[in-house]
Amino acid sequence: MLTMAVGHSDDVDATDAIAAVIAACRVQLGEALPKAGLLVSSFESFDPAIIGAVTAAFPTARIAGVTSAAELSSTVGYREDSITLALFASDDIDIGVGLGEGLATDLEGACRTAVDAALAGVTREPRLCITLANSAACDPAAMLPLIRAMLPPDVTVIGGGSARSELALITPTYQFAGDRITDDGLVLMLFAGPIHHSVAIGTGWKAIGTRGTVTAAEPNLITEIDGRPAIDFIHRYLDETGPASFGNPMAIYEPGFDEPYLRVALRTNEAGAVSIIGSIPIGSAIQLTTATTPDLLDGASGALTRATEAFPDGVKPQAALVFSCMVRKYLLGSRTDQETALTRAALPDLPFAGLYCTGEIGPIAPDTGSRFLNETFVALLLGT
Repeated sequence: MLTMAVGHSDDVDATDAIAAVIAACRVQLGEALPKAGLLVSSFESFDPAIIGAVTAAFPTARIAGVTSAAELSSTVGYREDSITLALFASDDIDIGVGLGEGLATDLEGACRTAVDAALAGVTREPRLCITLANSAACDPAAMLPLIRAMLPPDVTVIGGGSARSELALITPTYQFAGDRITDDGLVLMLFAGPIHHSVAIGTGWKAIGTRGTVTAAEPNLITEIDGRPAIDFIHRYLDETGPASFGNPMAIYEPGFDEPYLRVALRTNEAGAVSIIGSIPIGSAIQLTTATTPDLLDGASGALTRATEAFPDGVKPQAALVFSCMVRKYLLGSRTDQETALTRAALPDLPFAGLYCTGEIGPIAPDTGSRFLNETFVALLLGT
């Protein structure tokens, strides 16, 4: 049996907000003792004291989390400038937590520190790793293979990038575990033992125009498409990069894969190279996309449906986590809360919690390793 207790408050006073969150979780837990907790706060609401308050209230739980652009839950719904806490209690599984610092200067070392700490907290076979990182501090597409290689085989890696609410200012953000807080790190929450899960992603974006081929690229940079500066390809359709182009992200088709993932064109340098978060392989096909608001919401709905259909036979999901994108929040505007409404409609009997990230992590298709994603809705169902 897995119990996930969810507390959520948007009280303007952080002390009052975390007190309400703790009280709500206590009611839902009853006599159960939590093993771990995922604490998420908007950047603007974050106060280090909230970590201490949760740790004092639930001393059996390893607490970890990040800042976010917005938060959602089954208890309150969609909120900005709020705090959420998801506490996990189960006699059947172990949950380990690890934090690594120094992503910008020693990516492999930071990943090794986080993985080793998380593995040290479990005795059963690891099955699922929630990864939350400052995706703007490194090449997150290079981070994922390192984490997968350091973990035992067949561990599902899913998660997102820590965030803040401003599109024009994506750093700093915070990552934390225990009493340690950093703005240059990653947090892992490792579930081990008989934890059943399913995951699905959805975007709603539809490819338009012709495909090009990435002929030169560097970490977090597309240098050339079809042998010319990358911006020449984009200028066939768009006048500029940056927020004005966020409604037309680039679909990336890696060699050998039919399913794409997305990249946002952040800016252009003097040589015509396009900055992105998350490198892409040379030889990938690239194509611009478009979507309406209903398309974006259909993408979220589809992910929830596929995650539900993919859950293992003979078991019922008992909790859900959602990772959506801060750019989706920007594009959906006043309709962002409909992603939460869709989650509630698809999972009416499940507690759920989630956050809006700077990039997401999930598999682009069943039986594929996870990729770093942009502008994507990721649904994770959990049960024992």
